[in-house]
Amino acid sequence: MLLMNDGVKRIAFGYTRVSTEEQTYGASLENQRLAIQKYANQNDIEIIGWYTDAGISAKTAHRPELQKMLADIAKRKGRIDHVVVYNVSRISRDMTSFFNDIGFILAKCGVTLRSTQEVIDESPTGRFMLNIALSVHQLDNDIKSKTVKDDMSLLASYGWWMSQAPIGLKLKPIMTGEYTNDGKKKHHNTLEIDETNDIGKNIQFLLNRFSEGDIAPMELVNLAHKMGVNGKNGKPITLNTMLGILRQSVYAGYNTSKNLLDGKPTKIKDFDGLIDIDTYNKNQRILSGKRAPLVPSNSELYPLRKLLICSKCGTLIRSSAPRSSAGKRSPRYHCTTKGHSSVPIEQMHQLFVDFLEEITPSEGTIKLFKEIVKRTAAKKLGDTTRELAQRREAISDIDKKLIEAVDAMLDGKITIDDKNRYSEALEQKRQDLRREIDKLERNQGLNEATIDYVCNFMTKPAKLWKDADLETRQAFQKMLFPNGLHFDIKEKIFGTDDLSPLFSVIYNKKESCDGSNSGVVIPEGVEPSIFWMRTRRPRPLDDGTNTAILPDDGVFCKSKKHGIIYITFSGINR
Repeated sequence: MLLMNDGVKRIAFGYTRVSTEEQTYGASLENQRLAIQKYANQNDIEIIGWYTDAGISAKTAHRPELQKMLADIAKRKGRIDHVVVYNVSRISRDMTSFFNDIGFILAKCGVTLRSTQEVIDESPTGRFMLNIALSVHQLDNDIKSKTVKDDMSLLASYGWWMSQAPIGLKLKPIMTGEYTNDGKKKHHNTLEIDETNDIGKNIQFLLNRFSEGDIAPMELVNLAHKMGVNGKNGKPITLNTMLGILRQSVYAGYNTSKNLLDGKPTKIKDFDGLIDIDTYNKNQRILSGKRAPLVPSNSELYPLRKLLICSKCGTLIRSSAPRSSAGKRSPRYHCTTKGHSSVPIEQMHQLFVDFLEEITPSEGTIKLFKEIVKRTAAKKLGDTTRELAQRREAISDIDKKLIEAVDAMLDGKITIDDKNRYSEALEQKRQDLRREIDKLERNQGLNEATIDYVCNFMTKPAKLWKDADLETRQAFQKMLFPNGLHFDIKEKIFGTDDLSPLFSVIYNKKESCDGSNSGVVIPEGVEPSIFWMRTRRPRPLDDGTNTAILPDDGVFCKSKKHGIIYITFSGINR
């Protein structure tokens, strides 16, 4: 942009900047330099030095080349006339930073800023234009910053790690299959253990050691010093650093940043942490008394806890997350009895869902349930209709009384004040009745379609369990299996001695009695005509198998083991 001058050649520095590494490899820096040189030639300015900051933001003045330029200006005070930039955003995108850290030094050394894009000089209009340009660039930067933060929060809510890796961990890039403008592959980050000098294992040991509850944080710091554990700066860990490590949920595999979109703890993708959730929560209780844990307890990972019973020994099946030889945790259900096996949580949950697929309310139960609900609803709706009629009649009475009050006032039987007080009392009563009517009308929303929806939902217990939250799952399990659910860990089969009477089982046709089909558990003395349970894995029958004839030519075999009767069916045509 050509400016008027007095024919005297001016001396200047040229300053260029780009904000990202991507731009470093493009033509942006070259374009800036060419534009600055063209501006200098047109305005009789000699550029005697160039300064370039590549891949650095302009939010602050802490840029190597910018600081070097300001230092050179101070050394040559009175000999440099201008600093020329492509536009004001190249030297600053923050008004406060510009005036405090850059503009102050330039003004003190008698140097003015020139731009190839904006008309700025020492005149009142020029200074005003500088303020306008800085404001516009700061607004643009603030908007971009907000967008970047929102994008980072969204990615974090998906489980990606958006910050530097904490001590003991390192970033693990996961390729997205997309590319940047300069052809580089895009990636998101998760975390993995840092094996450098065993730092990850040492942090893991310290976290587990603190959970034992017999060591103070400062003692833990001293232990870390003996182990040679240093912070990110290479110096020995301080007490504040140790407290930060103990409080970070990232070591349990969770992100609890306040910047997450929904504010809820988020499981970090493909990273199980150095410690389990229970250890983390225990550390928080040790540090802060009875403060509620910041991340979900193990019950959210193990919804079947306190439900499953080992069919071999009759004890509750427990849950744990032992670490594999590769260092990763493997959440599973297991029996504490020596020699009994365990099942990974994914497999157990799928087995349970498959088992629920076999369970549905019987057709007769659904019909009965519908009839009961409809009768109850009809009675309720009938009562509601009567109550509505009573309240509407009461409002009509109030209207009559209001008219009578006006007539009495006109006839001189009551004063205006008496009439107003009486009318106000009646209007208040009318409002109360109107609210009651609104509530009753809302109650009339129950209809046959709603009843059908509820009944249809009852026929899909597996879907109900999969879609529900932890509290609903556990309540559903307790309703369906009030006395627990037996599970043979070795054979991977379920059974129960007490199923909710609302449900029965869909059993397959042509199941044999030779042990090649599924087993099921019912209490001794309960006839199979009440209900049966089928499982997906075969269970061989013990010696002493009995055979009996069911109605409709159904044949079943049974054997008693550990106080539980296992049944296999054959030829059930229902």
